[in-house]
Amino acid sequence: MSDDVPFHLPPVDPAAAADVPAASLSPELLAGLLADGDDELAAWTLRHAMDESSRAEVYDTLLRDAMTLVGERWESGRWTIAEEHLASRTLLRTLERLRPQLGPEGRIGPVAVLAGVEGEQHMIGIACLEQVLAEDGWSVANLGADLPAADLAAFVARNEVILVCLSAIDGERVGALADAAVAVREARPGVTVLVGGGITSVPGLGTTVGADGVAHSLTEAVTLARGHRPA
Repeated sequence: MSDDVPFHLPPVDPAAAADVPAASLSPELLAGLLADGDDELAAWTLRHAMDESSRAEVYDTLLRDAMTLVGERWESGRWTIAEEHLASRTLLRTLERLRPQLGPEGRIGPVAVLAGVEGEQHMIGIACLEQVLAEDGWSVANLGADLPAADLAAFVARNEVILVCLSAIDGERVGALADAAVAVREARPGVTVLVGGGITSVPGLGTTVGADGVAHSLTEAVTLARGHRPA
C-alpha cells in the first residue's frame, strides 16, 4: 500500500460485501487504492458507497476527497508524481467500470456537450459529470480536455445541442472560458452554458464569462442542468 494510513480493505468474499457500512469507506482507503493502481477495488469501493447515496453525492464527497488527498500527499512530498499520475489514470479506468447502464433510451435525451477549455488538461471532473448527466436522462457528448473554442463551436453548430458544460481548474483560464462561451452562443443562439471545476472559486465568474450558471459540485451541476432542460 502506498501510504501508512490504517484502513480496512473491502471483503474478498462478495457475500460479505453487504455487511460493510458505506460510511466506513474512507477517502484514505480510496486514495491508497488509486495510488496502487487497483481499479477493481476502487470501483468496488465507489459502487458500494452508491448503494446508500447518489452517484453525484459519492463523486462529490468520497471521490473528490480522495483525489484531494492524492494532491496533498504529492505536494507534501509523501508521494511522488508517479503515484499522483498512477492515481489519476487508475481513477479514469475505475470510472469506466462504473458507467451507468442506461439501455437504448439513453440515446434519445436532450444533448449536453462537455469540454475542458483550451489549455485545460484535467478531465476527471467532466468524466464524472458525463456519468451523472447521462444517468439523469441527457445524451452526453464528452469532447475531452484542451478543446479550442472554434472546434467546440463547430461541433455545437452541427448538432442539436441544448447544454454546454465547460470546465477549467486554473484561474488563468477565465479568458478561455469566455471565448468558449461566446463561440458556442454564436454557433447556436439560445444554448445554455454552465461552467465548473476549480476555477469556480474566482469571484463573479459567471458574469465575467457570460455563463448561465456556475456549478461548484456535480450535484449543483445536475440541478442547474435540469432547470434548463426542455419540458
